[in-house]
Amino acid sequence: MDTAIAQADELYGRRIEPGAVRESVTLLTESRDNEELYEVQWRLARSLFFLGQEAESSRERLEWHRAGAGAGGRARQLVASRVEGHFWAGVNLALYAEAAGGVKAARALLDARRDLMRAIGISESYHGAGPLRVRGRLEHKAPWFLGGGRKKGRDYLERAHGIAPTNSVTLIYLAELALEMGEPDRAVKALKEAIAAEIDPAWEFENRRDKKLAREMLNRLGSSRDR
Repeated sequence: MDTAIAQADELYGRRIEPGAVRESVTLLTESRDNEELYEVQWRLARSLFFLGQEAESSRERLEWHRAGAGAGGRARQLVASRVEGHFWAGVNLALYAEAAGGVKAARALLDARRDLMRAIGISESYHGAGPLRVRGRLEHKAPWFLGGGRKKGRDYLERAHGIAPTNSVTLIYLAELALEMGEPDRAVKALKEAIAAEIDPAWEFENRRDKKLAREMLNRLGSSRDR
């Protein structure tokens, strides 16, 4: 199994290549013992998150994130003292809530908050300050009647930025939130930071995607200011 885990990590690291993450899911699910192995389950949740994030239809997104939340939940139950299970369960639940809507979304959102807070308590710096970043995004996107709020979201995102200042995902989230709050100068600053940051080999997929997005956002901002 150690070999399979190493192969799965290598495939996830190549997620910029089409099909690599799907191959990692196949590898991780082939083990007869995978229901009992923490290291397999959290990695499976991570890969399923990625497939859900990149899915083209809302139905596919829901299916991938539901499965990812299940794998993360199994990891959390196996080893509650480590961050990975809580984090990847929380990420998948948050994205499931965003895609689902209705009562299912409300329940998933509350569960996501719980897992992300536990992940923050264990290691807020994990995955480029991921627990703080995802909690900030969740609060930004959550409706006010479910406890969401832009200021609360910014507080978490700024904490994430302080820990991992060049993380392109955090910078894009900060820029989008700043624009919604009517603060274009803050948005421009975050977008320029995302463009200027060096490519991190461990985050190549996200870095290249976010640099492209940041340039598009800056172009739109420039056009709107010229009117």
